[in-house]
Amino acid sequence: MPIFDFLFKKKPVTFVKFQDTFGNFEIRYPKTWKFDHDIAVVDGQYTNSFYSNDSNFIIAINANIPSNFNFQKYAKNELESPTSGIYSKAIKSKFRGLPAFTREYGYRSQGTDYFGGGIMFFTGKLVFSISWSAPKSKKEDMDKIFGHMLKSLVTIRGVGS
Repeated sequence: MPIFDFLFKKKPVTFVKFQDTFGNFEIRYPKTWKFDHDIAVVDGQYTNSFYSNDSNFIIAINANIPSNFNFQKYAKNELESPTSGIYSKAIKSKFRGLPAFTREYGYRSQGTDYFGGGIMFFTGKLVFSISWSAPKSKKEDMDKIFGHMLKSLVTIRGVGS
């Protein structure tokens, strides 16, 4: 059942609700997008991916948190480590009052320029690492979609909490 409709540059976008299999979060994503049904949990970590033909929004959850966990060190290491030659700087911030780090980046793939971003936050029990990317030519609309998805995210006390 559609939850929200928004009018973007070209056409309306309808968002539908998704609830994490493990009960850790809910989110609303564009109805026309797909998501991975198969989830593998490895060492207390798993990922949910939402995607269209050329854009994606990924939520990775780490429930394997040691007792002497240093979120700042962990986040900077994870967000600033180069992935496929993409470098970014982790910027300290807050997400709904929780400790967080954000990042933005750009890259070129198969002749197309992409933009990307992300946020990592710590609930005290779980680390949520959220990232997104899309073609730069669609940035205006995709920023709105990614922003709405992020605003719709609700963390729930599930596995690992």
